[in-house]
Amino acid sequence: MADSSLYLVKLQFKPEALGAGSMVLQLAVNPSTGTINGAAEGHILEGTQHSPSFTGSGSGHLHATGLGTSTKVAALTGNAVVSFPPPAIGSYQTNFTASLSVDNNWSGTGSFSVGDNTYACQVSMID
Repeated sequence: MADSSLYLVKLQFKPEALGAGSMVLQLAVNPSTGTINGAAEGHILEGTQHSPSFTGSGSGHLHATGLGTSTKVAALTGNAVVSFPPPAIGSYQTNFTASLSVDNNWSGTGSFSVGDNTYACQVSMID
């Protein structure tokens, strides 16, 4: 995090358990202040017949750890809108959180919560 220029990173959160939730998180990182702002989209309760999708946004902080391969930790909080596909049409707003512990290549572990649903995930950078 020596560079002080604002940069963007796009991360994939893949679940450790089959049928759990997944998401893509796009972050704007400001290394000089340690702040992050992000937009998320994904699914919860995957593997069910009509898996709800969500979009969310949040803000938080990124910290350098200096600990082995886990060089960055981050957490953000915000809100998400969960939408149900047909036949159960509708949507609702709920809390959204995400946290991660990654190396310099943005690869590691993390979790995210949408309402009462929390998912442990592998985190990796995508194009």
